[in-house]
Amino acid sequence: MNKVYVPSLLIFLVAVLTFCSLKNDGNTKKFAIMGTWHWQESIGGITGKEIITPQSTGVDKKLVFGANKKVTVFTNDTETGQYEYTIELGNSIFDNKQHYLLTFNEMSYVIQYIDNKNLTIRDNFTDGYVLTYTK
Repeated sequence: MNKVYVPSLLIFLVAVLTFCSLKNDGNTKKFAIMGTWHWQESIGGITGKEIITPQSTGVDKKLVFGANKKVTVFTNDTETGQYEYTIELGNSIFDNKQHYLLTFNEMSYVIQYIDNKNLTIRDNFTDGYVLTYTK
């Protein structure tokens, strides 16, 4: 009886851990977004190849996400706006599949990548940009 019980228990535990990690992925993204993010570059536009950086524009942008569901936007160290933000599952216009969408200031972005040091978001409309930020 033990020969059947141990493998069954292991399979059950793996299934539970997998489910929990998938279920908490949204919360991980919501908590990972908190903090100060510095804009590094934007790639896209009509041609899809335009590259814009703080060095090429002379504009330094910073996003500060707080636990209060507010994001404060700074341009050249001057506060230029404060907005409520959400992170929710929604459809991307690019593949019509569910992705985590970051929404603030009437804009929607697909979260392409996030960890504790890097954030990559994509405008959720055609001819948009992929924006890269670092902490």
